[in-house]
Amino acid sequence: MKKYIPNILTTYRLIVGFLIPILFFNNQYNLLSILFIIALLSDAIDGVLARKWNATSTYGKVCDAIGDKLIALSASFTFIITVNKYFFITLILEIIIVIINGIKFIKWKSFKDKSFSKHKSSIYGKIKTWFLFISLFVGYISYKFNIFSKFIIPLIVLTSIMQIITAINYALKKDDKSSN
Repeated sequence: MKKYIPNILTTYRLIVGFLIPILFFNNQYNLLSILFIIALLSDAIDGVLARKWNATSTYGKVCDAIGDKLIALSASFTFIITVNKYFFITLILEIIIVIINGIKFIKWKSFKDKSFSKHKSSIYGKIKTWFLFISLFVGYISYKFNIFSKFIIPLIVLTSIMQIITAINYALKKDDKSSN
């Protein structure tokens, strides 16, 4: 049973990515806070558990990246509309990273390609994802608690720097199969 836990955590993030705008625009802030925090924590532990339990899978590798992107894009878009227009920067940079990864994926031809199974996440992508998720969470709580709004711009700047570094890293590495 435990070999399924990493994929369950990954699937959870996919679901939360779809729920973010729905819950936000329906004023379900407490539920959204809880689900968002669990999503952040699940992102930190699903890969660790998969490697520890020798339960890595193509599904986990692909859906982990998709779940991260879905949360990032849906939260960024939601917060552009409601919280702070500067989230537009993180949204555009994340879309650029998605395009770079999409081009690399097309070069791999398919999920059946042997090289895809050797996929490893980039440390830049992991750090970028954490900066982005923290920025989004602070953006979200600043909507409820205005005191946190002073942290949004510095966090967006730091996140954007990490997104640019990540995008350059992904674009320049020929053998990199990163997806964060």
